Order: sequence, then structure tokens, then C-alpha cells
Amino acid sequence: MSAQLENHIAGAIAGMVLGDALGVPGELWPREKVRARFGRIDRFLDGPADNIVACYFKAGHYTDDSAQAFVILKAILKAGTVPPAQVLADDLLEWVRSMNGFEINLLGPSSKASLLAWSRGEDAAPVTKLSLTNGAAMRIAPVGCLVEWCEHEKLAETVARVSRVTHSTDVAISGAAMVAQAVASAVAGRSWDEIIHDVKLIHPIAMRLGEPTWAASILARLEVFEKLMLPRRNELDDEAASRFIYDVIGTGTMTSESVTAALCTAFWCRDAKRAAELCANMGGDTDTIGSMAAAICGAAAGYDDMPADFMGELERINALDFRALAAETAACRLRFTLD
Repeated sequence: MSAQLENHIAGAIAGMVLGDALGVPGELWPREKVRARFGRIDRFLDGPADNIVACYFKAGHYTDDSAQAFVILKAILKAGTVPPAQVLADDLLEWVRSMNGFEINLLGPSSKASLLAWSRGEDAAPVTKLSLTNGAAMRIAPVGCLVEWCEHEKLAETVARVSRVTHSTDVAISGAAMVAQAVASAVAGRSWDEIIHDVKLIHPIAMRLGEPTWAASILARLEVFEKLMLPRRNELDDEAASRFIYDVIGTGTMTSESVTAALCTAFWCRDAKRAAELCANMGGDTDTIGSMAAAICGAAAGYDDMPADFMGELERINALDFRALAAETAACRLRFTLD
């Protein structure tokens, strides 16, 4: 097994948790409120009691973003493939119930509605075919570690099968596929220009696998940032990039906003800790955007280049072993197939 491969897979998983946990305090608060309350977030903080989404999480704990990612990853590691939707639904429901998730403000609206349908033995398709939010993309980073970067059709289909348990729209599947592709390409050591190219390539492939919607194009929004901001990376600071993403791209829970914001952040920062901090202080869906962005950056850098103090704290608080998870994932990658 390649130590380099495992290093980059560990970086992806660790980056996901880093961005998630650092983004907790200001989740779904406006930018100005985050700044007024915290100044600058550069360390793990408790979710404030008056934040109805973040109040359940203590400093350094990951949220439902990483929790669902681990549920999905565990199911795939066990099966060596993407299990049937019913199996994924049952696994997600087991986690939700363990967290009392239907009673507290834990799940996004699409995930909650679809999982409630699954729990009642009902057809979830009427919900999933309307799901425009980011529940599919927020949990997809580990999937990008399982498929070779150049197998775009296979990766898109893998993402679609994982996503459809709660989200089956074109925008949800394509957004999740773009995040997974960025991770896959970063794990493979592709350059940042190549990663951007790969992400743009998988978008139309994945769009065809989802229910057509009226959602704004992630690709078109990303190209705006690519044209107007990326050429100025060496002259503008992170605050300028953050402001542009917040004002122009959007940082809400819609896939078309949050996935684009995460991709823009990753392509701007190119460093997991830097990306996680930018997202934590940006306002909006801070933990989800940070989780996706830092996963991509962590995959590119590799775990060995992640901040050791933050990694140790995350592992201790959440009872995680990033290297062990990476070794399991790399082993599954060798036998992973689509039935």
C-alpha cells in the first residue's frame, strides 16, 4: 500500500473534520454577527447557546457533516461498494436516532424530510427529487478517496448512488461530484490548475444523473470566481476573497451557493488551516463550507503537512485516528467496485 496515498487520504479526512469543527461557532449567522461576537475565529470554540444550530456542539467536536460522512464511509468500507439505498438509509437513521436528531435542530431540511420518509417505510423520492440543499455534498469527501481521479464516469455514478438516499437532483449530485472530484484529483497529486479542470469536467457528467431543477449552475458561478478573482491571488488578501464569496457567490445552504463557495475557497487558499479559518469567519453555512474546502486542501497537502496541534486535538476530542481511517480507506480503494 502506498504510504503517499494514505498520507493524502488522511489529509482529506482530517481536513474535512478540521473545517467542520472550526466552523461551528458562527454556523448560519450573518458575517457581521460572527465578527461582532468572536472577532476572528482561529481556534476551536463551543457553539454559542443562542445559536440554535451550533449550540449542541462543544469546542473541537465535528457536526452532522462529518458524522454523516463517517456513516457513509463505514458502510462502503464494509460492503466494498455502495450499499443499496435502504442500507444507507438504515445506517443514517441509526445515527440520527442515537443523536435524537429528529427532535433537535441537527439535520438539514432535505435530509430530515427524506430520512423521516425512510423511517416510515415511505417512498422518499418525492422529497429527494426536490432536494437542492447541500446534504449530499457535505458528506462526500471520503468518497473522493475511493475512486481514481481519471475515472470520471465511475466517480459520478458512485456519488449519485450515495447521494440519492436523501438528494437526487441534478444540482445536488453534480455539486457533490465536484467536491469528490476535487478530493480525488488532489489525492492523486494533480496540480491546482489540473484540479480545477477536473472539477469542471465532471460537472456535466454528474448533472445528467440527477432530476432536472431550476437551480443556478455551480459551474457558471465557479467560472465567475475563476475569471475575476483567481488571477489576483497574489495581490488581494483573504478578506477580499471572503467578501467576494459571501456577497457574490453566496454562503447559504443551497448546493449552488455552498459548494461553489467551498470550491472557490479551496482554490484560493490551497491550505487546509487557512481555508478552515476563512470559512469559519465568513458567515453563512460556515462548518459545511469549511468542511468541503479544507478536505480538498488537506487531500492536496497530505496529512504530514497538516497542523499537528490541531490534528492531535481533533483526534483526542472525537476519538479518531486519521491515519488508521486512511489505511482502511486505501485498502478498500483496491477492491472498490460498483455492482
